[in-house]
Amino acid sequence: MKYLILFLIFSFFGVGIEVFFSSIHDYIRYRDISLKGRSYLWMFFIYGIWGIVIGPLYNLISFMPFILRGFIYLAAIFIGEFAYGYILKLAIKKCPWQYKGKWTVIGLVNLIYLPFWLIFGYISELIYKGFISITIY
Repeated sequence: MKYLILFLIFSFFGVGIEVFFSSIHDYIRYRDISLKGRSYLWMFFIYGIWGIVIGPLYNLISFMPFILRGFIYLAAIFIGEFAYGYILKLAIKKCPWQYKGKWTVIGLVNLIYLPFWLIFGYISELIYKGFISITIY
């Protein structure tokens, strides 16, 4: 039950952050005042899986300094996004997100977003620790 709850918490959190981020991005880039954000239903699963992974990962590296943990989260998220995008390309012949530009890795990950993933890793740790502190698990 613990992992199902974490899956759902992180799924909704991740997709919500993505919708928020894309609406702000479109406002800054296109001056779109409607603030319509977007995400993909496919993302629900990757964020949910992250919710399951963060606990054991945090327990494994909790003794490390804050900055080192952040870079480990960053690497795990980066590898996860790349692997999930690659699997989707194999399974459905298309990755819903297709990054373009010189800072991308075969269109599946964008290096420009690394600072945001670093912050997301830290926030994920806080959510996980908060979840553990209020549950009996």
